[in-house]
Amino acid sequence: MEKRKGKRPRRNRTAFAVTLLLVVGAFCFIWWVWPGLYNVSPQFNFILLEKNDQRLKLLKGETLRLHPQDQVKILTVSTNITFNVGIRLVANDIDIEALTYDKIQLATLFPKEALFQQHSIRVFVKEENRDMGYVDLVIEPYVEDWLEKVERTIDPERRIAILEEARHMAPQDNKIRERLIQEYRSLKRWPQAAKLLEEMVKEKPEEQKLFELYEVYETMNDSNGAVSVLRRLLQKTPDDAELRLRLARTLEKAKKLPDAIREYEAVLSRLDPREKLAVYKTLGFLYTETGDLDKAVSSYLKAAELDKKDVNLYYNLATLYEKKGDKEKANQFLAQAVALQPEDIESRLNLAESLFNKGNVDEAQTYLDEVIRRKPDSLRALLLLVQIADKKGDKKRLKELYEKVYALAPDNEIVLYNLAILEYETGNWGKSLSYFETYLKNHPKDVETLRFLFDLYKKEKNEESAFTAARALLSLNPADAAPYPFVFEYLNARNDFKQMAEIMETGIQARPENVELRQYLVFALLKLEKEEAAATQLAQLAKLKPKDVNLLLQLARLQEKLGNVKDAMENYKKVVEISPGHQEAEEAYLRLRLNQLQ
Repeated sequence: MEKRKGKRPRRNRTAFAVTLLLVVGAFCFIWWVWPGLYNVSPQFNFILLEKNDQRLKLLKGETLRLHPQDQVKILTVSTNITFNVGIRLVANDIDIEALTYDKIQLATLFPKEALFQQHSIRVFVKEENRDMGYVDLVIEPYVEDWLEKVERTIDPERRIAILEEARHMAPQDNKIRERLIQEYRSLKRWPQAAKLLEEMVKEKPEEQKLFELYEVYETMNDSNGAVSVLRRLLQKTPDDAELRLRLARTLEKAKKLPDAIREYEAVLSRLDPREKLAVYKTLGFLYTETGDLDKAVSSYLKAAELDKKDVNLYYNLATLYEKKGDKEKANQFLAQAVALQPEDIESRLNLAESLFNKGNVDEAQTYLDEVIRRKPDSLRALLLLVQIADKKGDKKRLKELYEKVYALAPDNEIVLYNLAILEYETGNWGKSLSYFETYLKNHPKDVETLRFLFDLYKKEKNEESAFTAARALLSLNPADAAPYPFVFEYLNARNDFKQMAEIMETGIQARPENVELRQYLVFALLKLEKEEAAATQLAQLAKLKPKDVNLLLQLARLQEKLGNVKDAMENYKKVVEISPGHQEAEEAYLRLRLNQLQ
């Protein structure tokens, strides 16, 4: 029986295994661990993190957007460093290492007032102090969070501030922009609303947004902005008549009349007759404003063809033809206008005045009579009728009209004066006197009025008032010869020779060649026994009338009386020379001559 071999002892097998394990471990340490611990080129691969219940791998240099309410935990940082020995995470403004231990809600890492701010966190992966790379975390609220915050805010100014902050975070988000526009409009901040809408239509020129922008510009009375929007809309739909009409009206409102005219003309062919009528009327007005009277007339005529009952069209045509100098056409359309509008007194008056100026007196009177029937106190109509009556020479009618005018306008001095003249011419001294006296109160130095009053007072035998009028006349014009004879008679009758002398002396200063005035003065001076002064005046008279025998004889007598023998003899001699055989002069001359010889 063979003998079985004995088993190797267990102890030997165990020792072998341990030895083998040590050798493998040493090999692995040398092959894998040692390079990982002392790698000259450390490499960061990714970060594995958990966001709420979702695992996300964030590669080197990538960005992850998170919400403040997200719960986040960093699970793994993948590098080529064995066991991540010496690896650490570094970030400003946040305790990033805390996320490696627990699942944390990000909002707890920031102050409460900063939750609606955007936080851009750069997380650096470092091996000791050496950067290996980074990932970016952007922590910000959702647009819905901003809108919800706005809904919870009562103060409209604060709502706008929140929305503007949100727009800064999300400048292209339409929800934020729409709500901000809404808030701007509610507070009537039209420029801000317009600016934001312009930004939106520039990105995407939607028709609805363009109309919203147009409404904003219209509300803020920005005609240039409204025109700009309408032109953009017309680029999309160039055949839209309503849009083009709106553009034309906006240009008209902006006082860009040539542009407005161009748009109105362009849209005419696409309009129905009712709309055409309105446009023709507008074109007539615009052409008038721009000074193109021919085109204005043409437009109004086309409008009149569509609406023969519009009285304003005929008025406008009458005015335009008046400006063009075509009086006949102007009157023709004005007549059509007043025929359609019986109550139009002013136009009837204009038409009557035009007809009167053309010499169509009877036709003008027809219109004026219509005016007076409707408005008996029309001063303008009455004055025109006055001119017609005057032209026809109808004094009776003229006086009646003046009386009506004066009753309506007692302050009208022209009417008052003319009425006074009429009464004077028709022999109604009393009425004429009354009118002239009233007129004189406001014109106390009016010479013509004083002359009429002087004459009327004389006709009425009112000598006191006549003398007062004469004195007033002479104070204004001492050279007026007419009042002096009356003044002489008046003062002579009252023996007021002193005043007579004063008045006549003033008259002589104004009219030194007037013989009559000097005669009056001589008479007054003699009555006042101022014989020397009288002799002086007589001497002046003798110069003015050297052949007047009676005057020379009177002067010689006075000189003889005053002892001026030589002068008296000379004047007696002149009398004899002018009138030989004059007994008194001859005798006086001889007597004075003999007296000198004795």
